[in-house]
Amino acid sequence: MALFDIFRRKKEKRSAERSKSGLDAYNDFWYNVAPVGSSGVAVTERTALKYLTLASCVTLISGDVARLPLILYRRDSGGGKVRETSHPLYDLVHTAPNSELDSYLWRDSGQGHLLLWGNHYSEIKRKNYGGEIVSIVPLTDPGKIQVKRTPRGQIVYKWKDYKGREHVKRKDQILHVKAFGFDGVTGLSPISMARETVGHGLSIQDFGSRYFAEGTHPSATVSLPAEFGGLGDQEEKYRETMKAQYSGLGKSHSLMILPNGETFTPVSIPMEDAQFIESKIANRVEICGFYRVPPHKVGIHSANTNRNNTEQENQSYLDGCLMHWLSRWETALTNQLLTSDERRQGLFFEFETKGFLRADSQARAEFYQKIWQVGAISANEIRSLENMNPIDGGDEKFVPLNFIPMGMAGEVQQQPKESAPTEKKMLRYAEQRSILTRDRIQRQYYPLFLQAAEDIVAHEARHTRGHVERLIQGQQADPFSEWLQQFYREMPEYIKRRIAPVFGSFCEAIRSAAAEEIGVNVSQDEFERFLNGYIDGYATRHVGSSQGQLEKLFREEDLPAIEQRVNEWEETRAEKIATNETTRSGNAIFQTVAWAAGMATAWRIRGAQTCPYCKSLNGKRVARGEFFLGDGDEVSPSGEAPMKVYGMRRHPPLHQKCDCYLSVV
Repeated sequence: MALFDIFRRKKEKRSAERSKSGLDAYNDFWYNVAPVGSSGVAVTERTALKYLTLASCVTLISGDVARLPLILYRRDSGGGKVRETSHPLYDLVHTAPNSELDSYLWRDSGQGHLLLWGNHYSEIKRKNYGGEIVSIVPLTDPGKIQVKRTPRGQIVYKWKDYKGREHVKRKDQILHVKAFGFDGVTGLSPISMARETVGHGLSIQDFGSRYFAEGTHPSATVSLPAEFGGLGDQEEKYRETMKAQYSGLGKSHSLMILPNGETFTPVSIPMEDAQFIESKIANRVEICGFYRVPPHKVGIHSANTNRNNTEQENQSYLDGCLMHWLSRWETALTNQLLTSDERRQGLFFEFETKGFLRADSQARAEFYQKIWQVGAISANEIRSLENMNPIDGGDEKFVPLNFIPMGMAGEVQQQPKESAPTEKKMLRYAEQRSILTRDRIQRQYYPLFLQAAEDIVAHEARHTRGHVERLIQGQQADPFSEWLQQFYREMPEYIKRRIAPVFGSFCEAIRSAAAEEIGVNVSQDEFERFLNGYIDGYATRHVGSSQGQLEKLFREEDLPAIEQRVNEWEETRAEKIATNETTRSGNAIFQTVAWAAGMATAWRIRGAQTCPYCKSLNGKRVARGEFFLGDGDEVSPSGEAPMKVYGMRRHPPLHQKCDCYLSVV
């Protein structure tokens, strides 16, 4: 008893000292004897990790906090935020706080400290007193750090290193992230608050181990008739005989013969053992509840956990568990690492959580479509969320006035408000809306055309380059002219397979926009005839251009020039195809709809910057079956050299990168 009195007096003395110094009186680490709960198991922050469910919760939360990007932002004048990548703290916090640790490991261990001890401490190292922060070094044993208040009321941190040397640091030299606490100076140890539950879980876990390792729970009993009077020294031999004949998985359903009148009685699991299993599950769920972790996250699956509600459970996990810890980190980093001037300038730390919840592709597509249609997000912002690179023109936002750019919405809306709009004005208004809609569709489909064109060009470049290299190296290969003929006989089918779906979807979108402007649509049969003819025509144009260029170079016996040409194709040709074909096919289907309605089409330019050749065609009209320019015609604007036209021009483009369009008249 005297020994426990000594422990009690030491405990009371330390508690009194901690109360005088302003230290948290609830952190049991400072007691010399590991606290023992009603379960009879000693529970400390370290021994608690032996409980598998608790360890799973701790490592799960710590890993999730560590894997989220931690960004230094600056609030801009418009209320948005931009990454402050040039600030020295950006790299320290986001990438590596010091030369030995990366940011993931730093936050992973720091969050573990919070979940066990309720406090995480990192030493802030500067170039000089009050100077720039150059590293952040975590203190690895938070239980040994004392937080004290000096006679002047200043908070200091004291601890001893592994060599026994004492360290004392000011508040501005320590990054201190705190869990829940009463005084705002230190956080309470979660383990001390859940000691009884953790101790119960450890005792159940220990009992289960002993149950299987040392427990006396036979699977069956054999009773001998009374006249035997016991087996005596034959008992061991009898047991071995029974075991050899009937024990083991391979003999589980064999016929048992008991020649001496014995009685065989199987033993099932007792009720108290079944209650033990239920108690174990209940304790595991209770630990999950304490840490706010959905049980399925640590392998506790129940009837209400399935694919239909896992996404909602993940959202609950983010809102109910992770966000509390993320906010503690963000607040501590912003207030303790940034100066007051930097905070006033709008700098702050924030975790990037958008990528944490990723629904299935259909749900994401529906969500993106809804917020895109109200101008809340741009195409490039959507691509960023999907880890895709931005595209040209993808920063424009749209509103549902037939989905036109926000900056032009006011201009278009003013059109119908003019006094007594005439039929001509209404047609002009419809045309303006239509071209804006067609422009939007072209920008949307440009990346798809570009990808298809890149695949086509890469296919022919790869095969051409390989054959040329074999010829240069003197390897056995078909003569180039024969190979070229055979390759490009098969190329149209490859082109159609790769680009036909893009043409089909794009032309359908343009057809709908044209039908809305004109008020008449082409039949499905006519649309399919147009589409098939257009795709065949494109494949023919592409093959003719490629084969013609390569045959010319081959006739000049310049194999290196052939390699150079296909290299140039890979660099620039796909972009030219995407630009040209979005304009060409868009105008072609628009003209098909217009002619089906019995209307003529007119060539339209974009503005004063248009080239003089296209300006000379501006306003020119053609009816069904006519064309703007014939094969071999020349366009001769005043003061310019003539441009010879190859092939008929029923619609724009006139030349590469031409952005002219058609309207109805």
